[in-house]
Amino acid sequence: MKTSPLLLLPVLLLVACSDINVTDMGSQLLPPGDQITVSTDTFAVRSDNYVVPYIYAYPDSFLLGTFYDETYGTTHADIFAQVEKPASYPYPANVTITPDSAYLILYYDSYFGDKYSPMNISVYEMNKETFSYTKPYPSNLLPSDYTDKSILIGKKTITAVSVSQSRSSNAVAIKLSDDFLQRFAAATPDIYADEEKFLNFFKGLHITTDFGSATMLYINRISLDYFHHYTYTIKGSTGQDSTVTVNNIIPFPANEMVRQVNRFLHPDTASVVAQLKASPKQIHHVSSPANLFTRVQLPLRSMLQKLETEGRRTFINSARLRVDIDTLDAGELARPASGALLLVKESKMNEFFANKMLPTDSIALLGNYSYGLNKVTNQYEYFYEFDLAQLLAYEFGKAGHQSANIAPWSDYLLVPVRLTTNSSSYVTKVRHQILMNGVTIAGGQHPVKPMRIRTIYSQF
Repeated sequence: MKTSPLLLLPVLLLVACSDINVTDMGSQLLPPGDQITVSTDTFAVRSDNYVVPYIYAYPDSFLLGTFYDETYGTTHADIFAQVEKPASYPYPANVTITPDSAYLILYYDSYFGDKYSPMNISVYEMNKETFSYTKPYPSNLLPSDYTDKSILIGKKTITAVSVSQSRSSNAVAIKLSDDFLQRFAAATPDIYADEEKFLNFFKGLHITTDFGSATMLYINRISLDYFHHYTYTIKGSTGQDSTVTVNNIIPFPANEMVRQVNRFLHPDTASVVAQLKASPKQIHHVSSPANLFTRVQLPLRSMLQKLETEGRRTFINSARLRVDIDTLDAGELARPASGALLLVKESKMNEFFANKMLPTDSIALLGNYSYGLNKVTNQYEYFYEFDLAQLLAYEFGKAGHQSANIAPWSDYLLVPVRLTTNSSSYVTKVRHQILMNGVTIAGGQHPVKPMRIRTIYSQF
């Protein structure tokens, strides 16, 4: 029987392919210049301490008090607050109103520090300037611009656990002076009918502490409450006159309809920085509120020169900046490490927070607190990690992929932040962390775990 040549063709093809490694087939079909290569590289970064002069914050809670520790130094926080005029209250005809008292109520659900340490709270009236609702205010504003401290309207010494308690929070009730009460009671109705007139009549409060250095209150609500009673006469069923007395409270809340500013001071930052520089290993602090950040310099020019070979296209698969935590403080009064850090361009930081921006690949990236087991040491390591791939692609593209068009080093800051997310875990708001946080990180020249950018990239 004759064999058709067509039937032999598959056999010949199988024989012909048997000497070829199938894993090399793609590369053998491409010219040498068109082959895809996957490479890895590691780049060192430079780091330094960054002393925070101020931040712009739109807080939904406030710090009040003073706290000192050897690692981060002294933090002092006080509050400037406008209060909203009340809604009009309908009184009966021919009513007689008698003021009883006025209290400033500070509500808080938690505190930081020693719950038994005394602190003295003083309340002054803002009698010079008030706030504009739309203007951002820095955290280092000068009290002398807003009050001469000549009108002390209330004071009280407390501990964090000596105040009245409700189901949901603690409350500090500070009785305000009789002079203040009578001035409020004598205000004419037109003052309460117009927001601008009211804020000119009462510009706001300066709430501060002048004793104690071991406790911070986390204030979540502030209200000025005006207690009074009123009387009026009604006719009884037989025509006789009867006097009715009603006790009433009118709240003046410090809420989102008016402005509040948290002021932060760090009087001994210079000595804290001196301690960091004297350390045998390069370490930095990232601490809040508005204390110390860390400047990170990325070597963008050398990265562009190394990653983008002339005549070949480069795709950055991964570029991870890892920031290792040097030490974790486990003391009883230790500050918690921030749950998230923002890596933001230094030149854009104030704009980012003042304009309530969200992270983008061109300006700011988020890094979350993470940990993993080191298989060599069998010890857990704690760190923050940032994905720089899209940021590098943006910067290289902006420079036209020409190293001469990009600065040798680009300055970024590591900033502790608070995040708000929606039901889909999408970040909807990024704000400065204003609660007591702190973490000590390894710098770019740390002898054991220096900051590094580890890249994986493809060229074709």
